[in-house]
Order: sequence, then structure tokens, then C-alpha cells
Amino acid sequence: MNFKRGELFLKKLIIIAGPSGAGKTTISNYLEEKYQIPRVLTHTTRAIRSGESKDAYYFENEESFAKLHLFESVKYGSYQYGSSREGLEKAWKTNDIVSLIVDTAGVKSYVEKLQANQFYFIYLKVSHLETLEERLVERGDEPTEILKRINSREFKRDLQLSDSLKKYAHVLVNDNLEETQRKIDKIITKLRKN
Repeated sequence: MNFKRGELFLKKLIIIAGPSGAGKTTISNYLEEKYQIPRVLTHTTRAIRSGESKDAYYFENEESFAKLHLFESVKYGSYQYGSSREGLEKAWKTNDIVSLIVDTAGVKSYVEKLQANQFYFIYLKVSHLETLEERLVERGDEPTEILKRINSREFKRDLQLSDSLKKYAHVLVNDNLEETQRKIDKIITKLRKN
């Protein structure tokens, strides 16, 4: 990415990763509600769903998706999903600090393509695997979908950090939301001083 000298320290991406049920969306929403730190929009080739906000994604077609400078992408069924340089730069135009939720494979791509002073990586986890399953049930996921998810290769990968990501990770054990929010408050205070 090309930034003017002196601009690097002003712009920061908070990358949030962890297994399903660890609280990634909850923490991203907290950042937006308390600190006005918006989530970077990602892209999809699927159509907008009935009742879904137009601001949920950048809705693309196959041609426009192919033109993006993607940090990472994944295909679910016949639809593509991904996060892009364009999306990050657009978010940074209006906010000095933004957040992004990705899986641990996506984190690796950002770590490789951004400078270390441009991102702050929060890895969320819980003390007990059963907590993740309980949270997936509480948020209304179908039992068959939960079973598929917790047995997926991606879920198992996201349960732990690879050696290459450990040195960048700020690990937060999210067993208690209020305690996690207090830790997030300290992180934001620190980031805003830099």
C-alpha cells in the first residue's frame, strides 16, 4: 500500500480473529458503538438477502469481484467472499482506526501485506470448547449447522494460532464480556496515543 510519509502511524487496522462463538462480531460492534471504529466492509458475489442492509457487504458481480485487489478470498457454494485493499482504503478515508473480522488464514494475508505498525491483531478465544458451542446455540444457529461448523477444518484451524501468527497476536480470553470490554478499552487508549 502506498501512503505518504507520516501517514502510516495515523491509520490502524484492528484485525479480529478466533473460532466461531468467540465473540468477534460482539467486539467489533462494541468498537463501533463505543468508539465509532467501523468495520471494514468485505465483498461478496451473492445477491442481497431480503431485509439485509445494503451496507452489510459490497455486493459484486463476478467481473467486478475479479478486478479487486484482494487480501484474501474464499468461495462458499457458488459465491465468492473476500476483503480488499479498496475496502480498507475506503474505510481509512473517513476513519483513522477501523476493524476487520477474518479467519486466521485471512490474518496471515494481512500480516504479509501490511506493515507491522499498520495493524493490531486481536485473537479471541474462550477457556472451554463447550462455551463456543453454547454461544452458537444461543445466537440461533441450527443444530445441524453447528455440528458442521465445529467439525470443519476451518473451525479447528481457528481454535489455535499458527506459529507464524503468535508473535503478532494479542490474545484475549473472552469468557466474560465486561472484562473483555475493559481490556479493549485499554487497547483503544493505547492505539489512540500512537
